[in-house]
Amino acid sequence: MTKRYFAVLIAASALAILPAQSWAITNAVVGKCRTGTQFATIQASINAADAGSTIQICSGDYPEILTITKNLTLKGVSSGKSAAVLITVPSAGVPQNATSGLWGMLAVHVLVQNASVAVNNISIDGGGGTTCTLGVRPVGILFQVAAGSMANSSVVDMPQCGGNSIPAFLDLTSNFTFSSNYLSGCDRACLEVDYGSNTRVTGNTIEALTATRVGIDVQQLGGPATVANNFIAGNFDWGIGASNSSSVSITGNTITAIPDGFGISLFAQTQTMVSNNRISGTSGISVNDDGVTGGNTITKNTVVAGFCGLGLNSTSTGDTISQNTYFNDTFTTCSVI
Repeated sequence: MTKRYFAVLIAASALAILPAQSWAITNAVVGKCRTGTQFATIQASINAADAGSTIQICSGDYPEILTITKNLTLKGVSSGKSAAVLITVPSAGVPQNATSGLWGMLAVHVLVQNASVAVNNISIDGGGGTTCTLGVRPVGILFQVAAGSMANSSVVDMPQCGGNSIPAFLDLTSNFTFSSNYLSGCDRACLEVDYGSNTRVTGNTIEALTATRVGIDVQQLGGPATVANNFIAGNFDWGIGASNSSSVSITGNTITAIPDGFGISLFAQTQTMVSNNRISGTSGISVNDDGVTGGNTITKNTVVAGFCGLGLNSTSTGDTISQNTYFNDTFTTCSVI
């Protein structure tokens, strides 16, 4: 073997064992509004991007189903007055692609699993209509066993499936922040938060255009969790519902124009703080400790022009209720089941 040939073999071998990140894509761009490695679809950029990098998405409509299982940031980029990034339903629809311990089979438009992902400036349109698969719940975006954030984004126009659809779902998340988003077109819950810990839901606008069970639904959280400074309005049974959870802070929310129900409902909650909320045009706060010592504090809330300012179950014990204000309510207090 010649020395020259031997040198070529060494060079080739060294090239073969270089670490994969030497070819990693860290500047993925969907569209042509930015310089970088350009892709035609969002999913193609997700598949190719190096974990931990940011994907910039140019304004436009993207009929895609997305799956994200690596740490990434997805950031929508607007160009002048162009429309924002809009992820729409492809013609084949959204398949059943996930499950939930509480809600069973799910058809998820944007699925994030086992990763820390930040979503910014992105809109998801569920396509509306009433076409639904029996036993499968439509979900706009699901963060499952995940961390990260979603901000300045929206999920709208979910299919109306007889009380099943959920625009945004946080399931088993940790250290997650959901802030400054807009949700509408719900018919079960606009935002579902199940299990997990260290969750913050702040500064969102949530509207029900048709009959919907709850605006923000918190279940089975070990705490701590914060639900603060959100605006909730429309045809809900409850603006905020918290059940079977501990150490939840519900503060500074504005809940209005709910035709028949309560602004805030606590069921089997413990060590929960409900304070400085303003509730108008609906009954105020319902507390049912379900036979356990709640240890909840309900204070400095204002209820205006509701049927019942404060609803209490006869078995509720150990709660501190003080300094709340009721204006023009039919009943200051009433009994709830």
